[in-house]
Amino acid sequence: MSKNPRLLILAGLLALTVRVPLLAQSTTPSPADAKPAQAGQAPDEATRKISDLVHAGKYTEAQQLTNGLLIAYPDDQRLIKAKALIEKLLVPGGSTSAAPTSSKPAQPAANTNPEQLTGMDKVDYNALIVLARQAQQTTELAEQTKLLKQFMDQSDVFLQKHPEQMLLWQFRVQLAISLNEPMEGYKAGQRLLADGAADSSDPSLQQLLGELKNKGWLDKQEVEKQTQKKNDYLVVLGAWSGHFSKTDHKGHEVRHADVRLDFSKSDSVIEGYLTTNATRDAKPTIRGTILDSGEINWERRWGSDWKTVSVEIGSDKRSMKIVFTDDSAVGQNAFATSGHIELCTFTSTLTKN
Repeated sequence: MSKNPRLLILAGLLALTVRVPLLAQSTTPSPADAKPAQAGQAPDEATRKISDLVHAGKYTEAQQLTNGLLIAYPDDQRLIKAKALIEKLLVPGGSTSAAPTSSKPAQPAANTNPEQLTGMDKVDYNALIVLARQAQQTTELAEQTKLLKQFMDQSDVFLQKHPEQMLLWQFRVQLAISLNEPMEGYKAGQRLLADGAADSSDPSLQQLLGELKNKGWLDKQEVEKQTQKKNDYLVVLGAWSGHFSKTDHKGHEVRHADVRLDFSKSDSVIEGYLTTNATRDAKPTIRGTILDSGEINWERRWGSDWKTVSVEIGSDKRSMKIVFTDDSAVGQNAFATSGHIELCTFTSTLTKN
């Protein structure tokens, strides 16, 4: 029997337990058992949270937390290896067979401009630096995201008045990557290029530009394309109603019903709850994982498992077609009938309410 590729990848990640025991812990020790983090290493609590997110299948959240911590702890080999493997988890059909990268995130270079600031401008600048450091070092993902967005908003206002502050632009590149904000990364990257970063001998600047290049964030058209994909999930959120049809392997309809799907977003996952005959399922029937590229990986709950499903959004953004084909024995799902059907196709045609 073939194994689920994602489980194989996850097994590869968990194999790090031999070399990186802290990452693989999934239970929180008592205060008496807790050990202080070594110099240059993220706190144990942070690595446990990454492991918990991976175990829960929340790879995007694990990536975001890892990226944020790497800015504060760039030499932590556990985080570096985890980053490389989580990135493979987020690639459909990815594999952990390749050796983890040993590259570290670029650190903002020193800047000689801050001493030119005076009065409240200097206070505001220092407050932004403190805010960025807090965002990088917090282990609570929700709090980290809140602080990252707060920094992006406040630094945007400050840089309109002081665009020469290159350290803040470098921070904005790193945080845009952590937040997966292509347009913000593009804008910050263009500012760095305009200031001569491409010709700089500073390795941190060169690594930042390399990351932007690899993501396609130095190309405006590519950034606009990614931004559009990233925002596509907004169209899905809300209530959709329509018709469900089940056909057997000969194409004969064996069941149909009126259905409703209510989509909501939890972290980087879209969850759709099915309502049939005025009864709403307690668990999501369909889910879509938003990848860094902006693409959505759709799956449908099938018993205790999840299987890939096709979701097409109409050009009018108000029609949706969901198609799922199963070639196994059925009877595990609310849609299924008793007995064995060698090939069943489930199709839902919906319109946004």
